[in-house]
Amino acid sequence: MWDRLNDLHQDLHKTFHERIEELQKLGGLRIWILHILDEHGPQNGVEIMDSFEAHQEGLHVTHIMGINHSKRPSPGSVYPMLKKMVSENLISKRDDGRYDLTANGQEMSDKIFKRFQGFHGRRRNRGSLAIENILTEIDSYVFYLEDIKKEKLVPHEELIGLLSERLKNIQESLHE
Repeated sequence: MWDRLNDLHQDLHKTFHERIEELQKLGGLRIWILHILDEHGPQNGVEIMDSFEAHQEGLHVTHIMGINHSKRPSPGSVYPMLKKMVSENLISKRDDGRYDLTANGQEMSDKIFKRFQGFHGRRRNRGSLAIENILTEIDSYVFYLEDIKKEKLVPHEELIGLLSERLKNIQESLHE
């Protein structure tokens, strides 16, 4: 059951990013900024570029024949787009310099990404999405560790035990 659930999650994640790439042809950077602010909450321009780059690294092989192909947008493209999106009332610039979705931006994001907002079609809050992303990432690393030869893990046995204990404590705290 867990394997099927993990496969479904991987397929949805892949399909989601493939759809963003298709939409990118229509609005490119604008679509990514909507997605990033919807998924991660308010961010400044540098954080948006970092998030964009992290998403791109997850989608593409960044090292081909020893050459690093950066997928980071330039400030010369991001900041004019942010300014344009503010003027279009899709995002607003907060007093702390971070950008956030306006009601119009949230509505557009919901229209674009609607079918990818969870298994029940309900919008998940950003905190739940962040936690789910972290747990999915941990799960991926555990899969990786399960495939490594045991002799390579032996030198790390103490750290593995500490991590296991911490996760167990988190799980037990849920029932207190």
